Amino acid sequence: MIKYQLICEEDHEFEGWFGDSAAFESQQDSGLLTCPFCGSATVRRALMAPNLASPKTRKSAPPPQEVRDSPAAPAPAASGPAAPAPAASGPGASGPGASDPGASGPGASDPGAPGSAALPEEAARRMHALMSEMRALQSKIKDECRDVGDEFAEEARKIHYGEVEPEGIYGQATEEEREALDEEGIAVMDIPWLPKDN
Repeated sequence: MIKYQLICEEDHEFEGWFGDSAAFESQQDSGLLTCPFCGSATVRRALMAPNLASPKTRKSAPPPQEVRDSPAAPAPAASGPAAPAPAASGPGASGPGASDPGASGPGASDPGAPGSAALPEEAARRMHALMSEMRALQSKIKDECRDVGDEFAEEARKIHYGEVEPEGIYGQATEEEREALDEEGIAVMDIPWLPKDN
């Protein structure tokens, strides 16, 4: 997984998680990436500093920022394999598409500051509702489908070609495996896989 800091034509900054750089480029080229703040489809990678954490620097790093204690702030969210920003849907990227809207840090104390990650109250409510729906979908998939892990492509082929009884499955597949499945006419869908809501 790779995390990119993204920026839209209106200078709204947010982050997105992608399977790899090709997944980002594919979604960008097909117009699947949109800004979660304004809906703009003109999204590009922002300039980012590399994260060079080593055991030595981790020990001396300052403690992580606290989440604001606000009823409008949704639970912090991260995403799992292959899902785009909330306003976008389709294969490839991951993440809810925005950095933690309730986190303090540069720009968080001034919602009007350029690059600020603070969300208006209504947007925060919508983000929270979206995260709740994604968690409900994830729970339903876990309850009704079988986790085949890294064997997803192989198991999907067995079902498609009638080698085993049809059933709902979920798991992980590489970009190359997903492309090969698509070429064989086997429809699969990438969805964000969120961590447990602690």
